[in-house]
Amino acid sequence: MSTFERPLAEDPYYMEAAREAQYEQNGWLTFGALMIVFTGLWNAIEGSIALFRSAYFTGTPVFGTLAFWASVWIGVGVLEMVAGYGILGGRNWARWFGLALVGLSAIAHMLAIAIYPWWSLFVLTIDILILYGLTVHWPKPGMTTRSTTSEPPAWE
Repeated sequence: MSTFERPLAEDPYYMEAAREAQYEQNGWLTFGALMIVFTGLWNAIEGSIALFRSAYFTGTPVFGTLAFWASVWIGVGVLEMVAGYGILGGRNWARWFGLALVGLSAIAHMLAIAIYPWWSLFVLTIDILILYGLTVHWPKPGMTTRSTTSEPPAWE
């Protein structure tokens, strides 16, 4: 028996992938995923600016040096972009990874308020909205957003 003829019930990994393939995005999840990608992109850019042009920032960091915070921002930014693309693909692991990274980003920006106040507060606000979108509006296991009836809606 080849791998193509194998019954689907024998392969739990395939069943998980098939379940994720039927996933549909809603507005808050799309918003959260796109904002994670954009916040991650900006964190990476902000870290690059901190490495190469430290005079751009107004104060001194609370903990560590500006080079340390630059590496933190670049690392968190790249990981946030990976999580955002995973959430757009409907991956459940990316949701949890994204929640952890957004929480880490929020903590990093709270500690960076002294050196970049307005942007840190703005990103903190966006992080709170992302956390709301990822925690409240994720579909429950086994639920589908498509209608199970074959009848068209009344407005068609």
